[in-house]
Amino acid sequence: MAGTLELVAPGVYRVDAIGLKNIISVLLLENDDGWTLVDTGIASSVGRIEDAIASLGSGPEDLKRIFITHQHDDHAGGLKGLLEWAPGAEVGATAHEAEVISGGRGLDPPSNQFFRHMVRNAKPPGVPVGEILREGDIVSGFRIISTPGHTLGHVSMLRDEDGLLFTADAFGCLPRKIRVGVLKAFCNDPKEARRSAEKLLAEDFGTVVMSHGPVLHAGAKRTLREAVSRCRY
Repeated sequence: MAGTLELVAPGVYRVDAIGLKNIISVLLLENDDGWTLVDTGIASSVGRIEDAIASLGSGPEDLKRIFITHQHDDHAGGLKGLLEWAPGAEVGATAHEAEVISGGRGLDPPSNQFFRHMVRNAKPPGVPVGEILREGDIVSGFRIISTPGHTLGHVSMLRDEDGLLFTADAFGCLPRKIRVGVLKAFCNDPKEARRSAEKLLAEDFGTVVMSHGPVLHAGAKRTLREAVSRCRY
């Protein structure tokens, strides 16, 4: 089944990485030389992402870059499979996340004891990361913003020219309410996740894409501000 594509802004497509709308979203960013993929969904998302790229008239040779916002399986789980399909794609991440994704260190443990137990045997993709990026670096027109807390090296991305913000998991709507860090139990450091959310509110943005939840248009900043005000961690 082809991945659902939503044109969010010029050159920016949101792709449903599983068969349910707005549950796991990845981004395809158009460049002069091809496409940049932001996050990869889970392992079974590979076919949907390949179909989405094909529906845009492109193939594996056109996927030039894959940027991973953080290490969790619903963001990096499809990385290995996509590189088998598009071996020429360059992989980028922040230094800490790159170390985890490559298998150099274990996954950051969630703050919740039950979830720590549930993921105790989880393994990172074990894929080398070729490009290490830092806060302020630009990925296909988007500025990287360090937003730790969900994981230690988690980042969000902002296209300053039109105020399009991709929060990754700094905010998320799972299942129905928008929360800081998606859920407290998933965060490595919930208090740091809240500080990162407050940091994003200081940025100039008008449209918000989250990895989990619908795209926010009118009143997006107000909606995120309300999520921070409800946050009790």
